[in-house]
Amino acid sequence: MLKRRLIFHRWGSVHGKPDFDPRDVAARLEAAIANDGDFAIFDAGDAVTAVEVVEVGVGDAPTNLRLFALRGADNRPFKWDSAGSVSPISLRDHEYPADVSHVSLWPDGICAHDYAKEVPRISRLSLFMRRKMNSHVKFDALYREDMLDKLKAMKGQMRSVEVAMTQRHADASGGVFGTLVPESFGRKAPSIRFNLGMGRYGPRDRYLDGETEEQVFALAEQADDFVSNMIIRGRNRNSERVETINLLHERLQVETQFRQSSSVPSMPDPGEVFLALDQAYKDFQRDGKLASAVQGQKMRGKG
Repeated sequence: MLKRRLIFHRWGSVHGKPDFDPRDVAARLEAAIANDGDFAIFDAGDAVTAVEVVEVGVGDAPTNLRLFALRGADNRPFKWDSAGSVSPISLRDHEYPADVSHVSLWPDGICAHDYAKEVPRISRLSLFMRRKMNSHVKFDALYREDMLDKLKAMKGQMRSVEVAMTQRHADASGGVFGTLVPESFGRKAPSIRFNLGMGRYGPRDRYLDGETEEQVFALAEQADDFVSNMIIRGRNRNSERVETINLLHERLQVETQFRQSSSVPSMPDPGEVFLALDQAYKDFQRDGKLASAVQGQKMRGKG
């Protein structure tokens, strides 16, 4: 069995650009791929992405895609044996080592995908759509409703933030990476872990300044894009106690297990994943959790 987290987002159009219609874009992409299979691939230089249309939704049904992170010719793994022999993995020109995420986009603006280590993040899909389809879409993180109350209670009294993040590619990370981490340093070490704060023995009445706090909230908006860990500590104005929020645990998500694909043991069965995504969507909708979920932008009063 393979463990996956099913993570939910809200998709939306980008201001100043034509409205995003997942069904129209998926139908056009499907036709383009049928005409030329290589159209499914976008090589950004430091990241190679492919998108496959599984199903264009009808009625209330979602549009289902498979999102692949591929390794280009200069970034392919090699094989090793216990005798110390190292050799390349044999692949034909049109074949790539790949990791896959299954993505469902519902017509009401909800999106979900399965996630595990090395699985491509949703930012790859927005980049692909922009560069290959000239279609602009944004994905906004969804959090449990009570998380917003916890963060608001910390506003102005944030003591520290512990962050681990990876600059996957320039279009995904935006300006936040360069604000908290010097751009020159970020290029040298794209995977970074750091802790900003007053220190364990620092004055108890000192907190992170407003600009830094703003960047912390900005990181929270984009957490699924390039943040792999984010723990915030601060004084709760209501309880007067220092509390800890593990941001990625507060995402609107569900953890589940899947049978292995019969053809690829390291990949979950695609049919099971899409069925689970749709069932989780219906469960969250019935329980009112989708309606009450907090978009990342609302944490800064911009949603």
